[in-house]
Amino acid sequence: MPTVLEEKGGALLTRQLPGFYVPGLIEKKRVLSWLGIDRKFVRSFDGLRLKVPTYDRIDGPDDFSLIEMKVTEKYLPDLGDHPKGFFFGMTENEEMLMKVLGPKACLCLVSVHPDSEGYFIANWDQLNTLDMNKRIQYQITIR
Repeated sequence: MPTVLEEKGGALLTRQLPGFYVPGLIEKKRVLSWLGIDRKFVRSFDGLRLKVPTYDRIDGPDDFSLIEMKVTEKYLPDLGDHPKGFFFGMTENEEMLMKVLGPKACLCLVSVHPDSEGYFIANWDQLNTLDMNKRIQYQITIR
């Protein structure tokens, strides 16, 4: 279930990014099946960028790419040109999909701040050309 912030980001992309579509759970599973990818990755992408008019017109993997969305309310005036100052977390599965699928999977950084609404989109290779500080953080659940 998306958060309010993710819903705002999805709404912004629906307005601004041509072909952006938020699939439901069954549609996501179908997309992964088309790509030959395990269903465990169903939570590793948020949307699709369609190359056809609607989801129902998809014939196969050539008709879409995956979009993983990260959303902030931070004021980022240069987001469209460069995502400087954007802070986000990424799961190992999200990273793996981007690495394996190449240009078929993109990260979309979205600002919903009223004075800097916009997005920056990049595939794995493009993302790695940016000047980034990365650190690994483990999330632990004690049972």
